[in-house]
Amino acid sequence: MYDLLQLEQILPIGMRGDGDQILILAENTAPPPVRCEKCGHAPLYKHGKRRYTYADTPIHGKPVKVEIETRRYRCKACGTVVTLSSPSLDDKRVATRRLVQYVQDRCFETTFTWISKEVGLALNTVKGIAQDYATHLEEWVELETPRLLGMDELHILDKPRCVLVNLEMRSMVEMLASRTKAHLTDYFQKLKDRDRIEWVVIDMWKPYEVVIGQQLPDARIVIDRFHVLKEASSRLDELRKHLQARLSSEDRVRLKKYLRWSLLRGERKRTEKDLENIEYIKKHYPELYLALTIKEAFFSIYDAPNRAAGEKAFQDWKGSIPKDFRKYYGPVANMVDRHHRDIFNYFECPITNGYTEAMNGVIRAMNRLARGYSFEILRARSLYYRIMRESGTVVTHTGDTKDISQPVSTMGDRIEKSYGTPISTLEAMAEREETSRKG
Repeated sequence: MYDLLQLEQILPIGMRGDGDQILILAENTAPPPVRCEKCGHAPLYKHGKRRYTYADTPIHGKPVKVEIETRRYRCKACGTVVTLSSPSLDDKRVATRRLVQYVQDRCFETTFTWISKEVGLALNTVKGIAQDYATHLEEWVELETPRLLGMDELHILDKPRCVLVNLEMRSMVEMLASRTKAHLTDYFQKLKDRDRIEWVVIDMWKPYEVVIGQQLPDARIVIDRFHVLKEASSRLDELRKHLQARLSSEDRVRLKKYLRWSLLRGERKRTEKDLENIEYIKKHYPELYLALTIKEAFFSIYDAPNRAAGEKAFQDWKGSIPKDFRKYYGPVANMVDRHHRDIFNYFECPITNGYTEAMNGVIRAMNRLARGYSFEILRARSLYYRIMRESGTVVTHTGDTKDISQPVSTMGDRIEKSYGTPISTLEAMAEREETSRKG
């Protein structure tokens, strides 16, 4: 019979169709053991045969089962029974090694349910293979520690997680199961070359600040501009709700449904319709329009040319808040005073978590598509999937070759540095999967 299995020490002797799967009969041709592995006694005597069924890679789109007849041997001295093994069979599961490899190659690009149907393995077995693979990749893949680090929160599977981004390379370097002080401390204590980190962009979550101070004493913090400005926008929206409660039903609907976003949208992103709405607000709701100008004056602090000018602009803004509006904007001023140093560090290193925010949207899309994935698998998929790793790898050489047309052999030793998954790659993958799902 033609050896259609091509498995070492496994010889096919027949096959038959078995419903929606293919069953191949085979025998184990591994050489008999020389001596007992337990006590060392030799020789061993034959102790009958057993049949074991292993899953193998699909053929013609159907799952394959291989029923292998395997001889057993018994030790006369200690009674130990030895069953022939084979390098083609997985030690942990009733599957061939190549099927395990097949599942590993596909587990990050399609759903576990689909793989389970394709190869004829139980869903939990597929999940177990993927989890073991993720653990292996985590031990094997080593990412470069960033100089500029972004930290932000993302909710996955109803829990807040911490996402870390290399802001220079625009790539994700880690996704922690939680953003608690214990999780953050453990991560930074194990981080290679953590002293390379010079700047860290965070929101105002206290554990971030505490852990950075303890674990990265030489790094400087920048409070993300987006979160600072968001606080002022939230206060404006709070005032809008207060004013709205005093209006007629018709005016409440107009203010909430048609005018609200023109108020909250940044000045540089406003459309002509937004400008018309603001003129309407100026005419009919002067109190709300004044609150808008106060918010925009706060936003303009970030347009200052340097730190000293920014700090002066803030002091001028704080002193100009009308008494009737201190209820709303006073807390914003207090927030800036509490985090003064880290907020105005922005003028020395003008970086933001904008890339982190963009990547959060990508991961949310991936999370919707990856139903049934655990957090660990989603994390491994985002960080270690082959396409992700390769797109975030930079290749250099130790030599000083100036002519790129020269052969690689003249360029010195090859050096690979992995900087994490580029956000652009995550975006492209999420868009492709969204399109595939809709199609």
